[in-house]
Amino acid sequence: MTDPRGGGLPALSAPTIRVRHLWHFYGAREVLRDVSFDVGPGEIFGFIGPNGAGKTTTIRIMATLLEPLAGRVEVDRHDVAIDPDKVRRVIGYMPDHAGVYEGLTVREYLEFFADAFTVQNIGVVDAVIELTELTNLQDRLVPALSKGMKQRLQLARILLHDPKVLILDEPASDLDPRARIEMRDLLLELRELGKTIFLSSHILTELSDVCTSVGILERGRLLVAGPIREIAAELDARTRAAVTEAVPPPMAALGQTTPDTPADSRLEPAPAPLPTAPFPVPDGQAPPLVFGGGGFTAPTTTTGGASIPAATRKRLKLRVLGTSEPVVPLLAGGGGVLSVEAAPNGHLSLEYVGDDRFVAEVVRHLVAHGVGVVAVEPERNELERIFLEITRGELQ
Repeated sequence: MTDPRGGGLPALSAPTIRVRHLWHFYGAREVLRDVSFDVGPGEIFGFIGPNGAGKTTTIRIMATLLEPLAGRVEVDRHDVAIDPDKVRRVIGYMPDHAGVYEGLTVREYLEFFADAFTVQNIGVVDAVIELTELTNLQDRLVPALSKGMKQRLQLARILLHDPKVLILDEPASDLDPRARIEMRDLLLELRELGKTIFLSSHILTELSDVCTSVGILERGRLLVAGPIREIAAELDARTRAAVTEAVPPPMAALGQTTPDTPADSRLEPAPAPLPTAPFPVPDGQAPPLVFGGGGFTAPTTTTGGASIPAATRKRLKLRVLGTSEPVVPLLAGGGGVLSVEAAPNGHLSLEYVGDDRFVAEVVRHLVAHGVGVVAVEPERNELERIFLEITRGELQ
């Protein structure tokens, strides 16, 4: 996990965004307090926190719209306070709820900003229109666009000068589900083109589908920063350590006494174990889980071929009658199934990509093969789990 204070092993390459000991105040109100983190080249970094946590203030400092009262922020090795003009050449900044000019078509809007950016090759306008899939809308007036298309237009605008870093404040706010998926896919494809993307949001589901790393901010303080998987693994390790410390000393064997145990306080004998195989598994093998064209498996790449981060993977906890080992062959290798692990007392952990229909199909498949399913518990989204474990719900 990346140390929020900037410690740890040196990075293999210089961070594209480097924030150290950042403080900011609005009057007497402390908005940012000693915030430090790095964003590596080619990352999609999600900046998470409730409204009022300090996300937009941090972004405005990165975009050279505010000067830090204390601390240092560098973008592509340029200090935002010392070399703001150099920073502006390498960033594309998209604020929340950016305004648009009335009376212009999509193409005219982009040509206007291409002139403002002193873009020499007007063919760049065609390129960004194609990249953001605005070709069929280029002659439409900007005010007539939907919210999702206006967000695409804002992305097209900030790409005109081919910035190295994209800084996006709530890029998917107020978008419908389809527009959010399209925005996610576009961001992943921009990352494939070599862009480093810093985006803020308080909608965790949209970030978990796109981010490689995150930083969690609460009341102006950075609580944690780093790759989602590393943060989750460290939280799991802490949980296991806490559980181990809390486990009481081993009890005497069931049905037995120790020299210090009164004879009338003997425990009842353990009940007979359940059958180890409540359903037939011929020759130790079973038909693997195969879904029949029902669309139960979520895609692992966008329509443009960009990889969707592994953070979109989900976990499903199951408990079955008897032991869980014989159930593993029923699930392993099925469509959407990434891994299956057996655990004691009939417990199983399934890692998968899919939605609620996938979970229903897993249960149907197991029941059809004679498995007694006792409990089904989809685990919380990984990023949601991290956020709820780390934050306290405190507001400024």
